[in-house]
Parts: sequence; C-alpha cells; structure tokens
Amino acid sequence: MEFNLVDDDWLPVVFTDGSTGEVSLREVLVRAHEVRSLALDVPSQVPPVVRLLLAIAHRALGGPADEKQWQVWWDKAAFNEAAVNCYLGEHRSRFGLFDAQAPFMQGGGLQALNGKTKTAALLVPHVASGNNVPLFSAERDAQPDALTPAEAARWLLHAHAWDTAAIKTGAVGDEKAKAGKTTGNPVGALGQLGVIMPMGPTLWHTLMCNLLPTAGAAGGEDLPVWERPPLTGQWAERMPKGRLELYTWPARRIRLIPEPDADVPGGVAVRQVVVCGGDRIALSTGQELLGWMSSEPHSAWKRSENLERKRKFPLVYWPVRHRVERQLWRGLAPLLARAELPSTAAAKDAPTLRGPAVLAQLGTRERLSALKGMPLRVLAVGFEYGNQSAVIDEAYGDELPLPIAVLSAQDDDWRNAVLDAVAAAEGAVRALAYLAENLAVASGCRRSEEGLLAGHRERARETAYAELDAPFRRWLASLTDDADPDEALDRWAHEVRQIIRSQARELLASISPAAFHGQASGEGDDAQVMDAFLAEIFFHRALHKALRELFDTDTDGPDDDPTDLEHPE
Repeated sequence: MEFNLVDDDWLPVVFTDGSTGEVSLREVLVRAHEVRSLALDVPSQVPPVVRLLLAIAHRALGGPADEKQWQVWWDKAAFNEAAVNCYLGEHRSRFGLFDAQAPFMQGGGLQALNGKTKTAALLVPHVASGNNVPLFSAERDAQPDALTPAEAARWLLHAHAWDTAAIKTGAVGDEKAKAGKTTGNPVGALGQLGVIMPMGPTLWHTLMCNLLPTAGAAGGEDLPVWERPPLTGQWAERMPKGRLELYTWPARRIRLIPEPDADVPGGVAVRQVVVCGGDRIALSTGQELLGWMSSEPHSAWKRSENLERKRKFPLVYWPVRHRVERQLWRGLAPLLARAELPSTAAAKDAPTLRGPAVLAQLGTRERLSALKGMPLRVLAVGFEYGNQSAVIDEAYGDELPLPIAVLSAQDDDWRNAVLDAVAAAEGAVRALAYLAENLAVASGCRRSEEGLLAGHRERARETAYAELDAPFRRWLASLTDDADPDEALDRWAHEVRQIIRSQARELLASISPAAFHGQASGEGDDAQVMDAFLAEIFFHRALHKALRELFDTDTDGPDDDPTDLEHPE
C-alpha cells in the first residue's frame, strides 16, 4: 500500500476562486499563490502543516539568505516551480506514508515492547482514547472511525506538535525504556508555546511572511527530518540545529498501520497505530533555553527570574502561553514587544518581554514596503494541558487583524497606540466591574463575602469584553499608515466609553430598590454607606481616569459632557 505526500492529495484547501479540493505537497507549493487558505480539520493542524511547507520551501529554494533575496522572491509572486519539483523529486522516497523502511515522520517497523497497538483515536485529541476521555465526546476508543491516509497524515503532524506528556509505551530498540515504558516525556514540539503565525490573503503570502533569513544558520547541519537518517525506536534529548529541524521535530516515535478497506476512499484505512516517546528538546541549561528561544520564531517570550536562578544563567526567557479565557487582543503586549535577542552581558537591562521573531521580521523596511496595504492577520493557537500535562483540558484558537504599520521597527507610534488602546479598554472594564461590586454591596452583599462579589465583577467583565471584542477588531483593522494615531485613539476612546456606559446603565437599571438606600460597610472611622448614587460616582471617576489620556484634547465628541464626570474627592 503506497501513499506519498509529494504526489497524492491530502491537504484540503480553498482556492482564490472559492472552489475547494485536496492537493499534494507538490501542488500546494507550486500553486500556493492560487490557494486562499488551508481548510484543515482543526486550527491546531495549521501551524505544523505550515511549518512543514516552510521547511520544504527553505530547502527547495535555498534561502532566503537575506532580505534582498526575499524581495526577489516576492517580486516573482510565486515559488520557483522547477526548484520545488526538483527538490521534492530528490526526496520523494522519504514522504511515503506507509514506506516499510523510512515512512514519513515515523519509525519503520516500529513495535511496542508489549507487542500491542492502539487505536488511531490516540492521534486525535477530541476522540476518547485510554484515560483521555473528552467531555461530551460522541466517539469511543473501542470503535473509532477509520482514518483515511490523508487524515492520518494530518493527525500524524498534529501528534508530533501537540501530543500530551507523561508515560508512553516503550518501543523495541529504546534502550532508555524501563518496565516497557518511557517516562518524563514532554508535550509535543509546540505544546509549550502560545503559537503566533502571520497569515496573508493567499497561502503564498502566508509562507512568504513566515520565511525568515537563513544567514547565520548552523551551516549544513540544520536539516529537516527527511534529510536525516530514518527514525528508529531510539530517541535522544538534544538541541535542534536550527529552525528547519525544529519545524520538523520528531517529538514521538509513531507508526501508522494501514489496512485494506473498500469502504474508505482510496481503499486504505488506518485504524491502529503505535505511539512511543520521541526526541526531546534539551532545556536543562540556560544556554540551551537561550538557543531554543533564538531558533523558535513562532512564540512570544517572557523573562523568568525563577529559571535564571535555577539554571544559574543571567538571562532566561520562557514561552508566553495563550490564556483560554482571554481574547488575543487583550494580550497584545508580548506580541508587539521587540524581538532582538539581548546579550547575556546586558542582562540587567534586558526587557521583560520579547515578541515573536516572525512578527518582528515583518517590521523591517523591506517587508513593510512590500506588504503595505495588504490585509494580514495573525493566527494564535495553543493547548492548555491538565493533570501533569497528560490530558488536554482546553484548546485555544483566535485570529486578529494585523495592520503592518503596528510592527514597524522604525516607528513605535502605532505600536504604542495599540497597547494604549488595550490598556484603556482594560481600565474601562475594571471600572464597570467595580460598579457591579459596589451595586451588590449597596443591595445588601457584605464586603466579607468575596466569593459573591467576585462573581458580580466577573460577570460584568465577561459581558463587557464580549461587547468590546468585535469593535476592537474593526478598529484594529482600520489602522493604516496614513492615519493619525492620536485620532485613532480618540475614536476608540469614544467607542469604549459608549459601550461601557451602556453596560453601566443596564447594571443600574437591574438593581433592587434597596440599593438606593444603601448599606453601611466598614467599621468605626472607616464606615461608609455605599448606595447606587455613590457607586455611580465612583464608576464615572474610574472610567474617566481610564480613558482621559486617549482623548484628543482638540476634539470634543457629541457626548463629551464633563459634568457627569465631576465628583467630590
């Protein structure tokens, strides 16, 4: 049974004319400028597939060595078909999904020490498998749906990227296995990251936005997995030689077991798999952590003083993970931070945050010029693991418009404006949350009942952020190079004030009559009667403080009435 990713169709896509279909690796790269987007099973398949395509493009095209070469490729508006075909033809044998000796990203003939196999559900996070039983899963491990070769290939990449941690079945040939198992396995290669990936109007634009200069790479040592010796049951803990190895990191040892099935398109199905521990990225020393950060372009980073003490290294950063309860725009600070790698000698003055290298590269003069006016967006993907990272609790996926001006390395005006806009929205929502708390106190809730008060605050926050979400995305998408940051901030401040005031009116309209009489809180000299009127005064004070720096002092909006913001100190 043969299925080769180079020539057989396995990547579902949407073309620029609106039609859909499945294409091979060869076709998706040659026709990347005709593909609007990948149409994969879940958003978390996008990063590993894009990184696979990036690794092929880097090797097939030989670069880009620098921004000048990148500009030459950009001007051609398509990848060099001859170069792509030549490279994929040369390495075609390593892309056979069921090859007996060196199947793609698998161990040829891989066997578990206990001789058993698992159902293919082990590769699909939302399907019950063993102890991992997702809530409300409609499928059971005993009889999972068969995977087609195309589906199996996509979930194979997904497993290397996001698989859960902890104990794995030991593989024949794994000298480190004990009692038939390997322990201490980390999550997949992307599992510790909050993945950030710029996306363009076509797949070609997306890949070009993510192609970083290769100058200064580890010579000829940075090779993708298919240019390395075939995988075996043995694994190692080591540092990747560079980005290409990291893009195709074999975090697991896997074997897909095909079987004839007339009911599956193509007549081949995958129902059983072997999944064992794979290579681990060495992160034991500060130098290794620094090397990981310098190689990994699709994550933001935050400085960790705790790790600096543990690793006895002057400068250590750790990936910034996405928070499943928060929209992406509420956490823009790490994304927009500078990405330059500081020297360890300057650790004392090193920044707390480092942005993703792939976004920082878009801020160079050459790429700003090429991408000017183009509608870009940023894709954010990640997982929240639970129970020692042995299960997946939550999946995160969000997209946000990405005005190229915000990434400029030469001008911080728009970067600061966006961060100010986010901070102002947070302050306005905070004002509304404490209005909800004070109204609850005025209605009879005691200050000591923190659990109840926290519930009132959180409900107000959730409602406010839900109302602000679409307006912020529209505002962000409207930012252009020729606009004025101060005017844009003024527009945003007016919109935030309108939305938050509307939410406040709803809170005030829903209170009980007792809130107007109020309730005493505190004791002795600290005693204070909180009522609806005082709560509203405090709210307007906090809202004014949150938004006042955003307003253009030369512009007065239609509802700029300062009288309702005045209050006694």
